[in-house]
Amino acid sequence: MVLGTTYIYVSDIKKSIDFYSKLLQEQPRKANDDRWVQFSNKIALYNRAYDAKIIDTNASDRFNQAYLEDFNKDTGTPKNNLVVFNFEVDDLKSEYQRLKNLNIGKVSELMYVNVHMPYWYFNILDPDGNTLEITGSYQSFK
Repeated sequence: MVLGTTYIYVSDIKKSIDFYSKLLQEQPRKANDDRWVQFSNKIALYNRAYDAKIIDTNASDRFNQAYLEDFNKDTGTPKNNLVVFNFEVDDLKSEYQRLKNLNIGKVSELMYVNVHMPYWYFNILDPDGNTLEITGSYQSFK
């Protein structure tokens, strides 16, 4: 088994496309209307509101009963940050400055951990509050 794609549920597809396009420095490679977009690194954005809108109009033509039951089940309050996405870059210091300058999301301070090895990283929040961890070259921080 191999990982195919990681879907991130988003509440505002246009805002999220803008955020991830700037973060990843690329435009989506594939898109299905405003429902789903795919970037080259197996990250995809899924706009659940798209399905909610078309379920109201012609559900039986597009979805089976199992999908509808799953879609409509109450899962409680959505919880972000159940998964942290870790991105690796060649030059952490430059990437940190680039993302701060873009001002596309809240950026943490640079953080350092040395439990089993030296590890530098910072976090940035996407428009839905998901944490993205960015890590890279450690030598430039000595």
